[in-house]
Amino acid sequence: MQLHLMPKKELKKIKTNTFGGVSLKKRRKVARPLVEGAITHLVLKSNKAIGRQSFYAHKKLVHQLLKERAKKYLIEVMDYVNMGNHLHLKVRFKDRQRFANFLKVFTGLLARKITGSHRGTKLGHRFWDGLAFTRVLASRFEELTLSFYFTANHKERELGVSARKDYWRNINSFLYKLKSVRAAPPNLSSVTLNEGISN
Repeated sequence: MQLHLMPKKELKKIKTNTFGGVSLKKRRKVARPLVEGAITHLVLKSNKAIGRQSFYAHKKLVHQLLKERAKKYLIEVMDYVNMGNHLHLKVRFKDRQRFANFLKVFTGLLARKITGSHRGTKLGHRFWDGLAFTRVLASRFEELTLSFYFTANHKERELGVSARKDYWRNINSFLYKLKSVRAAPPNLSSVTLNEGISN
């Protein structure tokens, strides 16, 4: 669905609402704001995913499960970053029920595989920190910002924190220059009265 075709009231709800994370532990019955066909930022986090249970220590498993389950439930994974104790995903889907099934199955399988537990066996503790976090991107600018964020995370994962800081420094410098160019008044010194501004 094209977000610009949505009624302003509904679009406002999408823009101002995220869902999940530890802040919503006691509000499970709140409807998750999703838009079929729109790009969604998905975050899956676990403070138990450290050391040998880190997602990065099982990066091949994470990649394989993600690829398999996304294909099964028709989820387009546009990009993802494995940060060790949490996963950032940029996804798009056409059916919210399939997306819900994907979340349930992928998180369940990944937790069992990493902890070595068997299906039907309780872990004795909650593996995931709250509900999955989702945020629908409602504009091109938000998509661009998320792309910057993903690239920064990739750089930190591969090259370290300093590489992430350097990247953001360059991006902020670029955005500042871009903003300055847009804000600068047009140069009318070369326009004569006879020519007129319209020419």
